Amino acid sequence: MPIPITLQLLAGSNYLIRMTPPSSHATVARTAAAAPDETVQHLIRQLYGFGAVRRALGKAAQHEIASQGFSALGAIYRTAGPCRVSDVASALQVDLSVASRQIASLVSAGHVERRPDPEDGRAHLLHLTDAGHGALSRAHDGMVDVLSDALADWSRTDVETLASGIERLVDAFNTLPSSDQEVSS
Repeated sequence: MPIPITLQLLAGSNYLIRMTPPSSHATVARTAAAAPDETVQHLIRQLYGFGAVRRALGKAAQHEIASQGFSALGAIYRTAGPCRVSDVASALQVDLSVASRQIASLVSAGHVERRPDPEDGRAHLLHLTDAGHGALSRAHDGMVDVLSDALADWSRTDVETLASGIERLVDAFNTLPSSDQEVSS
């Protein structure tokens, strides 16, 4: 019999996972405080719609780079130096083969160069090219334009509140045990 699980997201990194019937299953909690279920349900419904936001931003980025390539290119950029395909895979939380295909596409487009690793002749390091920097910058600018248009009637305070809330949510999820780790009771 499957066990229904309710995940309640709270301020900061507090969360509660409540496993319901049968009563012999343990309740796992980081905090005794809990957000009202209807608030969390409303948040979940809004997150379902967040896919449309991501798609709109992705379309803006695709004018320069394929959407998956944009993420990989951004991961290389954020390393602030040469990196390996495994670093990109780790940053994107994808399988090495997925990252390799994305990198191959970026290399073909001239956005990334593979250079031999001077410390390990079997390995290659990835370097962002000038064309890659330019494409990433233009894609980012396109995304900023789309989001700015969507938020045109929002106050600066509302935009800052949204950004802070998303940042807190991402941070909270980044502190959860990974899917391959067990949560102990």
